[in-house]
Amino acid sequence: MEEIALTIVIPLVVGLIVGIIEAYFVYEDENMTSGKDFLGDMWHGLVFAVLGVLVATNVPFLISQEWFPEFLNGILFVDDMGRSIVISLVITLFMMAKMVTSHAIKGVSGDGFKEKFWHKILISALVGFAPYYIDLFRPMIEGFVVGTFLENLPL
Repeated sequence: MEEIALTIVIPLVVGLIVGIIEAYFVYEDENMTSGKDFLGDMWHGLVFAVLGVLVATNVPFLISQEWFPEFLNGILFVDDMGRSIVISLVITLFMMAKMVTSHAIKGVSGDGFKEKFWHKILISALVGFAPYYIDLFRPMIEGFVVGTFLENLPL
């Protein structure tokens, strides 16, 4: 079996960008005035955005592992580029459920977040469907990361 590498740097950067966009949406929708409220309420959005993008973009690596059940390959509808529409939909639905429940449970004022529904849909889709758009930004991100921070980094 061919060895498939785990992709970390590009999904990490994209996940952070999506997490920052989510933080901005919550900040704007809630009219937050305190940095303490903002940082305290948004760390989990960043973490889940990064983890979701990492999982969605590393489907070929996950499928190539010995512990992965073979019968799932047909069910996941993995295309030639290693993207799975099923995994993308599951991650999108998970992110939507996570945002709806976390926003309902904990809000700045204790009444729950009042984030717009389309913001939740947009962020969920950006996380779940990252493999479908990440290749558009790959050259720009690679140039920025390698040129700015890390020379000769295998991305």
